[in-house]
Amino acid sequence: MINQIGWINQTEDMNQTTQNENYLTYDQVNIIIAFQKLWLDLASWMRSYIKAEIYDTKNLQSVKNYLLTLPSEFYDTFSIFYGTIPAQRIMDLMSEFIKSGMKVVESLKYGDSLLADSRTIEWYKIADDLSSFLARTNIYWDENQWKYLLYQYIKLKIEEINAIINDNYEEEIKLYNSIEDIVFLMASYMARGIISSNLKNI
Repeated sequence: MINQIGWINQTEDMNQTTQNENYLTYDQVNIIIAFQKLWLDLASWMRSYIKAEIYDTKNLQSVKNYLLTLPSEFYDTFSIFYGTIPAQRIMDLMSEFIKSGMKVVESLKYGDSLLADSRTIEWYKIADDLSSFLARTNIYWDENQWKYLLYQYIKLKIEEINAIINDNYEEEIKLYNSIEDIVFLMASYMARGIISSNLKNI
């Protein structure tokens, strides 16, 4: 973990700055910001979808459509570092991950606990597949660590869904704050892996 972060100007001498472990380069900061945006968008738009689905709002289809575009943003970012084939795989897995979550929302909305349990199991299975893929893609990403983070995300999202269904507004806000904490951890872990991998290849 980096305890001190020095924010540098883009025009500074990058070669000199990268030699100091207490500093991040301009490009490294941008990597962190990019992944923070990806994972935060996932959490926030999933929250919007949950509310639109539960409350049958007029913008349900628009929110759903936008949520399903997010995997393409993962593709765009991953393709920069890993090329198009791994990027396509991450896009496919993220699509499955999002769609599985949407199915859980639908089943919980209608009170079908058996179907919700089945779809929840499938959601966790896709998290396993995603964790395995990420671990194979970057040596600095541990499969069990990814499982832990994704499992926490799923657990909190299910609690969030139930809080919204039960009109427990205060609890839902607390849960979303916890979800934000988890997605920032995922974003940081993902960014650190890429930064570490790039430093190894210098």
